[in-house]
Amino acid sequence: MSGFHIWMLRVSAAICAAVFALALSVAAAFAHAQLIGAEPADGTVLATAPDRLTLTFSEPARPLVARLIHPSGRDEILREIGEKGSVIVLTLPSGLENGTHVLSWRVASSDGHPIGGGLVFSVGASSAVTPAAIEQSDISVRVGLWSARFLLLAGLIVGVGGVAFNALIGRSDPAPGARIVTGALFAGLIAAPLLVGFQGLDALGAQFSDVATADVWEAGLWATSYGRSTLLAAAAIFMAYAAGQASNGSHLRIALAVAALLLVGVTVASAGHASTASPRYLTIPAVFLHAVTVVLWIGALVPLGAVLIRGGAALPIVLRRFSRFIPAIVIVLALSGTALAVIQVQTIPALWNTDYGRVLLAKLALVAALLLLAALNRFYLTVPILTGSASPTLRLTRSVGAEIGLATAVIAVLGLWRFTPPPRAIAANPALFEVQEVSSAKEGVGAILSIRPPIVGPVRVEVGDLLLDGKPFEPVGVSIDLDKPSYGIGPFTREASPASDGTYSADGFVLPLDGFWIVRVTILVTDFRSVTLTDVFDIRKAQQ
Repeated sequence: MSGFHIWMLRVSAAICAAVFALALSVAAAFAHAQLIGAEPADGTVLATAPDRLTLTFSEPARPLVARLIHPSGRDEILREIGEKGSVIVLTLPSGLENGTHVLSWRVASSDGHPIGGGLVFSVGASSAVTPAAIEQSDISVRVGLWSARFLLLAGLIVGVGGVAFNALIGRSDPAPGARIVTGALFAGLIAAPLLVGFQGLDALGAQFSDVATADVWEAGLWATSYGRSTLLAAAAIFMAYAAGQASNGSHLRIALAVAALLLVGVTVASAGHASTASPRYLTIPAVFLHAVTVVLWIGALVPLGAVLIRGGAALPIVLRRFSRFIPAIVIVLALSGTALAVIQVQTIPALWNTDYGRVLLAKLALVAALLLLAALNRFYLTVPILTGSASPTLRLTRSVGAEIGLATAVIAVLGLWRFTPPPRAIAANPALFEVQEVSSAKEGVGAILSIRPPIVGPVRVEVGDLLLDGKPFEPVGVSIDLDKPSYGIGPFTREASPASDGTYSADGFVLPLDGFWIVRVTILVTDFRSVTLTDVFDIRKAQQ
């Protein structure tokens, strides 16, 4: 293998590793729905206990879970939930005691992404309340979600794409690369139920230890559009497997392969950011075409490589067929991808100023490398083989191997979009992506404390630029408290996790009220010395 191809494979492997690391640290996605009204409203003091609570959102939302925390700290899940479009009605338990109650809720937006928030109301008079702990997002859930999604995408792209290649282009028996293609299909089938479970955990904001509960699996299947799309993906894989078992060259094999290919397009277009973007008459067909062309192109690489290794009289025939249709596939892929990128990104700076844009740039870099290799293969290696020369065959085989490595990295990057809101969503709800910073110092220890977003609902607190006597240092540990003593709420306490850039962050906070919240950051300088930095964040209500 040439030095260039070895370098390409190493780069793709490094990108896969970087993608996996990024999946561990990427923040939870903010979806498009916003709470625009509640009855009773946040902070209301009522003379008598209400029998219901109404939440109104900016777009239709599906309830996932609602928890009521009583003044005593008792945590109760509300089971009676009514929904009508953008209005969700929660039936409260009878005989609510006097004092302050905290409601935390979690709903699914129209694009399938879960969002959460909270509010406070009091019966009789405000009182101190001991909220139940709100756990930090389980890192194993995020890793599992990305990993299962990666395997399912591999099953769809490598498995279904490989079957489609063998039915439409290869047309030989035994089918080239059949073991790898079948293995990818089985990997996708195994990943599908795993993905349902992790989607349920993500939807409910639950920990991995809750994976065996019925509520998690019900939420994973039916609470969001991702559950339905996973079932469609499994159906496409079953159909592709049936096509692979049908007689070579038969009409049944071709029909099943085409049906599986089209079902992949429907699967991808049925959930996610792009599928709900406006104008949907453009975005849904664009997502469908983009998915189908990705499967046709990348899915062809494994069986094409097997054809090259096998050689024989079929080699020039298969290469000629593949070379004939691939330019049209790439053109449709590029046009549909460009349309979706323009709609989702909107501005050029968003490519490097947002997580979504950076993921897109990584994908574009990998696809550009793939296109470069494909062009070299087509014009410098394929043509001599078609004219009868055998010498370029080994080089073409190695080049296709490098393409497979890059394609694997592309699939890994695609899984990150599950965690990143598009710039389009940021432009529609800019407050959700703002950051409020304060500088705090005490006893020679200084830091920049930030909260994002500075509005009611789920927030993340970060501690950066840590200095000890004016010099950067690495503390033994960092913990963060948030409380609102004027309402007797809190403190919420989280242990902060270190990041590679030297910052410490903690999520899992859900702030139910606007106004001033006190933040206390306890920095363990050594095993025998700690310093607590205290400041205030000004939290405001979500935009009406």
